Amino acid sequence: MASQAMIDEAKSFLKKESPDTKRNVYDHFCSILHSVLEGRTQNAVDIFEDLSADKKDETEGNTREIDEREVFVAKLQSSLFEKTNIEDADPEPEDEVDMPLPDLMDISYYFEQAGVGLGREETFKIFLALKNLVDTHTLRDVRFWGKIFGTVKNYIVAEVEYREGEEDEDVEEEEGEEKVQ
Repeated sequence: MASQAMIDEAKSFLKKESPDTKRNVYDHFCSILHSVLEGRTQNAVDIFEDLSADKKDETEGNTREIDEREVFVAKLQSSLFEKTNIEDADPEPEDEVDMPLPDLMDISYYFEQAGVGLGREETFKIFLALKNLVDTHTLRDVRFWGKIFGTVKNYIVAEVEYREGEEDEDVEEEEGEEKVQ
């Protein structure tokens, strides 16, 4: 009689996925047995190959259709992965460069070890958005504060500090308008 270790070894062998189809023998065989037992097929041994081919066709036709909302979100987020035009900027020596953005992925790793955090994918998206913010504005310091879960929308909060004397023109215009009134 087979030992439990031999059974577990055989089961793990049958659960190995095919590199081409990403399916395994164990799940395929279970689905065939399920259909035989569910339908109480009398001549199951005679039509076993046909049942197997039918199950393979069903799983191949089960490819997930892409939702329009997923396409919209993907196009929206693709701008985060595009590089900004850095060729026009004068390269500064590395000693003088002060990085305003901390390593958010490293900080996230420590939060993840404690069992809290936003997850790697969302943290990386936030990092890319903050990096884009640093590239488009003259900021001295950027710090990710957190995420606020709202009833309608969620909010990502970042604390930024402009470099002295280099505030955006929009802020200066707003201050000038307030003084005139």
